[in-house]
Amino acid sequence: MAAKEEKASGGGGDPKGGWQGTLLIVLKFLFAALFLPVVIGSTMALQNEVMGFDASLRHSLWIGLVAYLVLFFFVYDFAHVYQFGQNVMTFCFQFFKPMLNFAPYVLPIYTIVVLIAFAVMSAMGKAHEWQGMFFSLIAFTFSMHIILTAKDLYKKDPGFGKPTYFFGMELVYIIDVFLIALVMNVVLPGFSFIEFFKRLSGVSLDIYKPVIGQLFGVHW
Repeated sequence: MAAKEEKASGGGGDPKGGWQGTLLIVLKFLFAALFLPVVIGSTMALQNEVMGFDASLRHSLWIGLVAYLVLFFFVYDFAHVYQFGQNVMTFCFQFFKPMLNFAPYVLPIYTIVVLIAFAVMSAMGKAHEWQGMFFSLIAFTFSMHIILTAKDLYKKDPGFGKPTYFFGMELVYIIDVFLIALVMNVVLPGFSFIEFFKRLSGVSLDIYKPVIGQLFGVHW
């Protein structure tokens, strides 16, 4: 009887409640803040490399980005298309459990497919006439992946302040941009992963240094 009363009153403790739960929430917010400079750095580094493309190709990228945003807000968000890609990734990693729940989020499958298709067309000498379309598809599919991943992770986090969402989405975004930069380095002429990484590191350190200096009195 006592055991039943203890269970009914929450005795035994919810492992996600109490001070442990509060500590976990604080740590997630702390790590989210810690990763924010890397998010900014990776975004600026990617933008810096994109600015090295021909103006017409940059225009194609903008067309792909804007096209997805317009469709997302006013017509169709491609959620079913996104979910199909998630299911494909889940199937591919079903025998590799450490990546089973992570891979669908960190591998933008449609963008990778578009980049591979572009590489194949380039090898056949037929990519030039379709460059604009491929660049628009790269921006379109990557925007779809990031936005719908954010939407999915947001829904899955019931916690106050969405700590898991902020931490997880930052991590996913950083890995996504990093992987796409690696693939672009191989596939797209004029894209340098080395320069991307240098820019990412430089911007991130420029943000970390003054913050660390203020907190710990470190002089660089």
